[in-house]
Formats: sequence, structure tokens, C-alpha cells
Amino acid sequence: MPPDGLRRSGRIAKEIAILLVGSDMEGKVFSEQTKTVLLSRHGAGIVSQYALSAEQELILRRIDTDKEAVVRVVGQLGAHGGGYTYGVAFLDPEVDLWGIKFPSLTDSEIEASRVLLQCSGCKAREMVQQSDLESDVYLINEGIVRTCKSCGSSTIWRQATDDVGAEPVPLQTTLREVEEKLEAVEIVPAASPDLALAPQPAARHENRRKHVRTRVNFKACVRSQTFGEDIVTCEDISRGGLRFKSRREYVVATAIDVAAPYSPGAPPIFVRGRIAHVTELKEERRFRCGVCYATS
Repeated sequence: MPPDGLRRSGRIAKEIAILLVGSDMEGKVFSEQTKTVLLSRHGAGIVSQYALSAEQELILRRIDTDKEAVVRVVGQLGAHGGGYTYGVAFLDPEVDLWGIKFPSLTDSEIEASRVLLQCSGCKAREMVQQSDLESDVYLINEGIVRTCKSCGSSTIWRQATDDVGAEPVPLQTTLREVEEKLEAVEIVPAASPDLALAPQPAARHENRRKHVRTRVNFKACVRSQTFGEDIVTCEDISRGGLRFKSRREYVVATAIDVAAPYSPGAPPIFVRGRIAHVTELKEERRFRCGVCYATS
């Protein structure tokens, strides 16, 4: 938790009924009526009964005004009563969903928000000005998922070590402002929403695998000696393995450990595997990789 008295001016504790639309870590589309527990200029603290992953996008709609915005999950801040507490940030920094005038930060609060982080993959360092929301996620989970320019993908960032590594890049001020520290709250039971959603059926392809694939859309963590920890998007999964997309070019037969699904704050469960095949996606500037579990 942040030290008492630091960076609390930009957060307002308030419950507002909302509708949350997205997909969980198993790729299942959901529509949930729940609530906020705090508001900020560029985000909110929300509760949900679904397991969500960092960096995924959701639609957040106010039930009273019917206004909505696309938000990004910054990370998990707690789990209680069979549900979860998450920090989310608006993708559009100019959106005004709350209609509230938030107080500005003091110079001491701005200075206290600066932290030197290091990518767990390429070891690049950045001096970052975190919002209270990002700071809470980082301190609770001892790390935070953010985009690494050098890796070209989302990776886990932790406090920089004293080891000689890459030089810090200039300070990058985030657009997200600070939020109030979340407290444990009760989960609002999900109501039957008017918005009916159903997952799109997966396209049929020739399947030469002995295990049936299930189409998914969640984050996974791939760990290797070459790239360290790589946060990737998992496309499908089966009893024998999985398939993911990454900006990194893996080599066939590379031994890896993979945790799928993956979310900061939840204990990752890694299993051994190897890269079975790699396909370059030139238009996306990514690589599609197939993984075969070592136990299959």
C-alpha cells in the first residue's frame, strides 16, 4: 500500500451501478451488472465475479446515464467473497464518464509517483510516473504488466535491480491520473442484463491433432531462457497443448514453461512444454506459435 498521505487527492470513493461487458480468462463472453468502489479522472476500481487478465479490454457502462467507455484492466487488487477487485483505466484519456471535478496532484505527490522499473524479459529500464492505480497493482503483486517497446509485447515489469543493465530511458508520464486505494467490498450479485452476448463460433480448420481445440482469448505467460517471461495472447487450447501469438520469434523445439491462463496477482501454474511450430504473421508483425505439453 502507498505510504499514508501520499497521492490520495485524485481518488473518490463512490459506488455506481455499472454494466461490465467482456470475456473472462477462459474466453467466455459475459455481461455482468456490478459496481464501482472508487472513481478517478481516468479510471475506476471495480468488482467482478469473473477472473480477468491484465491488459484486456472491457466495455464499462453506467446504468443510470447509459454512458459507456472502453477500459483496460490494469491489474487485480484483491480477491474476496468469491469475487475480485480490479483497477481499470479508460483507453480514451479525454472521456468524462463520471462528471466529477477531480483535485489536482501536489508536487510531492507527483514526485512520489516516480519509480524505476525493469522488464523481466529484455531487462530494459524505464523511469515511470505511475498513477495510484498502477502503484497499487504494482505493490500488491510485486510487479505490473505493461508494454515493452524493446520486446514489442506486454511483459512483467518489476523494481529495477542493482545489476548492470540497460540505461533508463527518459521519464514517460502516463495519461492516467491517480485513484483512491481500494478497500474490500461485497460483490453485487450479477443481474440478468438486457444485452445478450454469445461467443462467435470458431472457424473450422483441418485438425490433425488428437485433442480437440477450444478457442479462447486470454493472456498466458511463456517463460524461456531466451526471452524470459513473455505475456502473450492465447488463441486456442487443448489437452495436448495450446497456440499463442507473440511479437517474439521462437525457435521450433525450444523448451518453455507456460502458465495459461495468466493474471498478475493470481499464483501462476507453469507446465513444461516445447514449441512445436511457428508461423510468421507478416501483416500483424507477430508470430503464431504452437505448443506441445511435455506430458502429452
